[in-house]
Amino acid sequence: MKKKKIANITVFLLLFVFAVIIVFPILWTFVTSLKTDVQMYSIPPELFPDPVTGSHYMEVIVEDNFLSYLKNSVIVALVSCLISMAAGIPAAYGFAKYTGRKMRPVFGAVTAVRMVPQVAMVIPFFMIMRSLKLSDTTMGLIITYIPFELTLIIWMLKNFFSQIPTEVEEAAELDGLGAWGILTRVVIPLSKSSIGVAGLMAFLFSWNEFMFALSLTSTAHAQTLPIGIAGYVTSFRTFWGSMSATGILFMIPAFILTFIFQKDLVKGLTAGAVKG
Repeated sequence: MKKKKIANITVFLLLFVFAVIIVFPILWTFVTSLKTDVQMYSIPPELFPDPVTGSHYMEVIVEDNFLSYLKNSVIVALVSCLISMAAGIPAAYGFAKYTGRKMRPVFGAVTAVRMVPQVAMVIPFFMIMRSLKLSDTTMGLIITYIPFELTLIIWMLKNFFSQIPTEVEEAAELDGLGAWGILTRVVIPLSKSSIGVAGLMAFLFSWNEFMFALSLTSTAHAQTLPIGIAGYVTSFRTFWGSMSATGILFMIPAFILTFIFQKDLVKGLTAGAVKG
């Protein structure tokens, strides 16, 4: 009993240390966004802003291209996620339902896209988008993100769909449902949590993506928030206040979505972990 208690305390302390390491940069960014320019460069550093200022948030929202970056990020992330989900859910169900030898190489080829370093695909995508005259457009980013989100969704949902008992599908077939009817009326309702997790992961991929957005866009007309944040680092000066304020605003939607779907996130990530 004593050993178990010591083990629990050790685990708790380790988790606490990891939590501090993860949360501290976010808190420091938030505190920095509320400091004046003088306080940011004070030595020794001031841990808490005094006085608190919201001028950096006002500058970002009113004077800079924040709203344009935000609009582009929402459009790109939402549209690419919806298209990927619409194509990925039936594909994942197909891979889960038809598990013959001929399907294994196909599934391996699809998921292999996740193993290719993104940096190796920047130039090919740049050439393709330039040939299609989609450089510096949100449509170009959407088309670029779909393959990565699609493979992620297929890889995640295939395992989830495989856990659905075959007896349920057979009962649906006896009721006269075809493959599409079983998917839409049986499988999807039983897998809402898992589908929510896959959709959230796909959305966050495009929301946070930087490399392709940097390479395929050049103006605020199509650039997303990660590029806008990087733009505060110049050859002459780093605008720490504006960059911190934009970073906090950028994180808010991800925090809200994670908070809303936290129950589904836990259910989805643990789905299939225990087989009855």
